[in-house]
Amino acid sequence: MWWHCFKRQWREIVITLLSFVAYFGTGHIPSLKAHRVPTTMLDHAVPLLPWTVYGYVSLYPLLVANLVYFVPRPRALRPMLQAVTMANTLSGLVFVTYRTTVPRPPLPLGRGSKLLGRIWQADPPHNAVPSLHTTYSVLIALAHWHWHSPYRAIVLPWCGLIIATTLTTKQHQVVDVVAGIALASIIGRLIVSNAAPDDIMAEATTKTM
Repeated sequence: MWWHCFKRQWREIVITLLSFVAYFGTGHIPSLKAHRVPTTMLDHAVPLLPWTVYGYVSLYPLLVANLVYFVPRPRALRPMLQAVTMANTLSGLVFVTYRTTVPRPPLPLGRGSKLLGRIWQADPPHNAVPSLHTTYSVLIALAHWHWHSPYRAIVLPWCGLIIATTLTTKQHQVVDVVAGIALASIIGRLIVSNAAPDDIMAEATTKTM
């Protein structure tokens, strides 16, 4: 049944996947001037903890897990796909018109250093504002909370962990996180909150019977 639901919605899923170019692609445009993100006292207080990179990259299995979970629930999947696509599109416009950058300190040796070093090599220190790791996490948390998901007790702390690791891996700074939360809150109010939780849960129950 899952595969049948996927086949009915694969076009919307592909469109959302293509929208990720707004992040991964714009970060490699060489001619854009980069503006340094203001550093706050909290940024100075938060240490670089390379081992937290595992929490940072856990966003990707979380995205996949949510795709698997929402595919049999089209009334939830569609607004989630629309929300992520909108976040990528709006962020991409910001990345192109006003590129931001964050300083990266020397990378100490230790657990997680090798993986974080590879991420730093592949991912230029641009596209800082807004933090899309934060935006995705907040959108996912809002969806599970608003729709009374049975997994919200797991998903919400997981999303909080991901947001925290954007700072401890020095991928982002406080300003980036605040902007990411603000973007997700606006998109969540416009799209996610408009999907009725009772309809989504009833749909899921009906499909599993």
